[in-house]
Amino acid sequence: DPLKPNQDKYGITLNLAGEEGDAIFAAYDGHGEEGHLCATFVKKTLPQQIAKFVRQKRVQNYSTLVGTKKLWNPKMWPLLGKEDFEQCCKRAFLETNKMLHDEKAINDKLSGTTAATVCFHGGRVTVCNVGDSRVIVGHRFPENDGCTSIQEEKEEEKYEEEGDCERNEAFAGQVIAIPLTKDQTPFRQDERERIRKAGGEIKSTSQMEGSSPMHDNWGDVVMGEELDIEGDPPRVWVPGKSYPGCAFTRSFGDSAAESIGIHSEPEVITCDLTMNDEYLVIATDGVFELLTNQEVINICSASLDPFEACEMITKSAYDNWIKHDNRSDDITVIVCFLSSTYTPSPDERHNTSESLLADNNKTNVSDPSPSPAAQRKSYVRQETEVYARTLSSVSA
Repeated sequence: DPLKPNQDKYGITLNLAGEEGDAIFAAYDGHGEEGHLCATFVKKTLPQQIAKFVRQKRVQNYSTLVGTKKLWNPKMWPLLGKEDFEQCCKRAFLETNKMLHDEKAINDKLSGTTAATVCFHGGRVTVCNVGDSRVIVGHRFPENDGCTSIQEEKEEEKYEEEGDCERNEAFAGQVIAIPLTKDQTPFRQDERERIRKAGGEIKSTSQMEGSSPMHDNWGDVVMGEELDIEGDPPRVWVPGKSYPGCAFTRSFGDSAAESIGIHSEPEVITCDLTMNDEYLVIATDGVFELLTNQEVINICSASLDPFEACEMITKSAYDNWIKHDNRSDDITVIVCFLSSTYTPSPDERHNTSESLLADNNKTNVSDPSPSPAAQRKSYVRQETEVYARTLSSVSA
C-alpha cells in the first residue's frame, strides 16, 4: 500500500530530566491498523514518564539525606544508582502502556508498538526492551588484552571464567557485535512458556491454516546471529481465535492480547561502556530481520561517521528485503559513535558489555557493590556522535 504510513518512529531526548549529559535514544516499531499512532504516542510519552519518575526518585533520595529543606535545587539532587534508575524505567513503561490504553483517540485493541530504549544516567547505560527491536554495541578487543598478566596477578581470585582468555585472543583486533537486548518472540522457549501460562497459544500461520503439522520444535535459533529467511515464525494467538497473530511476545498496546501475556514490562540491562565500546546501534526489525548483528557492526566499522553508517545500513537492509521478499518493511536505525576514557579494572569487568559475550541469555548484569553514581560519572560519561535514519516500507 503506497499510502501506508511509516509505522516506525525514533526519538532522541537530550538532557533527560534536566540533567546535562543524560539522554534517551529509542526506536519504536508500530504494528496494526493504528500502529503509527501507537508508536507516535509512546515516542512522546515514554521519555516524559521516565523523566518524571527519575525526578521524583532523586527528590525522594535527597529529602532522605537532608530533610525537606531546599528540595527544589536540582543541582543538589543525587544521581540515581542502578536499581533505582531501572525501577523508574520499568514504572515508566507500565504507566505509558496504561496511558495508551486510556487514550480515546487511539484504538490499540489490535495495534501497538515495540520499544528499544538506551538511557544514559550517572555514567551508566540502561537498556530497556519491549518487543523485537534491538540494541547492539560494537566492542573492539585489543591486540593485547593483557589477559595473561592479569590472570597471573589475580589467579587466586579467579575473576575470569575459564575460556575468556582464549575467546579474547580469538577476537583480538576485531570489533565484535554484542547484543544488549534479546528479541521477545515465540522463538524463545521462556517466552513461549510464559505466554502459554497466561492462556495464549503458539502457532505459525501455516499451522493455524492447517497446512503444516503442529509442533513446538522451533529450533535453537539465536536471533542476531542467524536469520529467519523462511518467513513463517511462531505467533501468539487467543485460543480458538484468528487474532492477534503477534510475532512478538511483549509490546505497548495490543489490549486485546494483554490477557494472554502480551504486556509492556521491559527486560532491562545496565552496564558501563568502556573505551573499547565504539558503536551503539538501536534499530527496528526492518534492519535486523535480514542483517545479522555482526553485519551491522561491520558496516559501522567501515563507515567514516554515523551518517554514512545509517545510510549504508538502511541501503543494505532495503536491498536484502527486495532480494528475498520483493518488498521491504519499515526500516529505522540510530547509530552512535562512542568515545569514552573509562578503562575497567579486573574487578569491574563483570559489569561491562564484554561480560555479556560469555552468556547471551543474561537479561540483567549484576553489580554487587555499585559505586555512587556521582563518583562514577566523571570517568564513564560518553561523548557521542549520533545520526538516525528511517525509511518507509515499499513493494517492488
